[in-house]
Parts: sequence; structure tokens; C-alpha cells
Amino acid sequence: MGDHHGNVIHLYERDCSVQRRHQKVVEIAPAPHLAPEIRDRILKDALQIARHVGYQNAGTVEFLLDRDGRHYFIEVNARLQVEHTVTRSPKLTLCKPKSALPRDKV
Repeated sequence: MGDHHGNVIHLYERDCSVQRRHQKVVEIAPAPHLAPEIRDRILKDALQIARHVGYQNAGTVEFLLDRDGRHYFIEVNARLQVEHTVTRSPKLTLCKPKSALPRDKV
């Protein structure tokens, strides 16, 4: 997530390894079998990408991890993912109901 002041945060990672026909079937957050040093590298790179482009809003940076622990950039999805509840934090509201917004902002 990024704001218009240049601040960027992450909500950690999800393991989306279980797929059927290239569709995610199971998503687990945090990834239970990811080594801390690999997690740190992935999160660092995701934040670096967001900062480099001046990203603002919610989004997902996707990487592919090989058997040797190397990760490869796939894409950035510039939207709140349908699966955002997997990484939901009790201290952070990702979705604000439109009814809570001023009329001129809807």
C-alpha cells in the first residue's frame, strides 16, 4: 500500500502454491514454510518496486519462488485483491463502504 506522501508498507506475503488451471485454490498468510531470509528479500523487493514507481493505493506484487529460494517478479496488480481478507489486519481497514464516503467522493 502506498500513499501520496511516498510512504509504502506491506502486509506480508501469501503462499498461493495450490492452484488448479492457473487459478489460486488455497492462499495461506503468512506463508508457513518460507524461510525468514527469503521473506525479507521478497518484501524488500516488493517495497522497492512500489517506491520506484511512486505507487499509491492498495496493490499486490507477485513473485514466483523457485526450489533454490530465488524469487522472480511476475506482476503488480494495481487493485485490492478479492483475496485481501487473507492478509487482513485488525488494525487496518482495507475496504471502506461507499456509504461512509462523502457524496462528492463516490
